[in-house]
Amino acid sequence: MSIKAIETSYAGHRFRSRLEARWAVFFDKLGISWEYEPQGFAVGPEGKRRPYLPDFWLPREKLWVEVKGAEEQLDVELLLYAAIPHFGLPGTSSSPSISEHQVRLLILGPIDRVGSLADKATGGHVGYAQPLHTVLTFRKGDVFQGTAYFATHGVMADPDFGSLVGNDSPEVFWETRGTKWGNWVGGGVLIGEDHEPAVYAAYQAARSARFEHGQKP
Repeated sequence: MSIKAIETSYAGHRFRSRLEARWAVFFDKLGISWEYEPQGFAVGPEGKRRPYLPDFWLPREKLWVEVKGAEEQLDVELLLYAAIPHFGLPGTSSSPSISEHQVRLLILGPIDRVGSLADKATGGHVGYAQPLHTVLTFRKGDVFQGTAYFATHGVMADPDFGSLVGNDSPEVFWETRGTKWGNWVGGGVLIGEDHEPAVYAAYQAARSARFEHGQKP
């Protein structure tokens, strides 16, 4: 049985789910400008075109965003279509690390915890953790699953270690889903020594936001 999303009001918008509203809180706390469902598009090749309404547009990053609470809620074929420049979404950015990759679509899932990590045996500090998120990138006719994370100065995308998920035939490589690629909603964890208090505060604000009875997050 599927669970119905709770429509939620925030910042003058009526979001289709509370998770979308939490990500809007996150963007606001981090100073990232956003537009909610600004425009719908028909994506895909002739004869297979399908309507698609992205959840967010981040104008500074020139990046479209899809928000889903669980992997099974994703329409993989539709997102593959959206990630292909010549019949998908317009106007997205180039990767800051590999110029040949075009970063096309950022996929965000549940708001995960962030913070300092300690060694279970000694209790000593071993680093800081924050979520990694999935980006779909396009390069020379192929669509890849890459990673991205949020930093104080914006979204940092890295398709270096991406997996091939399909091409502009268009074909989805279903046979390798779950082995070579998959898990777009749970992108993993970035562990390092860089501590970004503003990013951590944004995640915590989004997780703890309360919208009931007209309260402000």
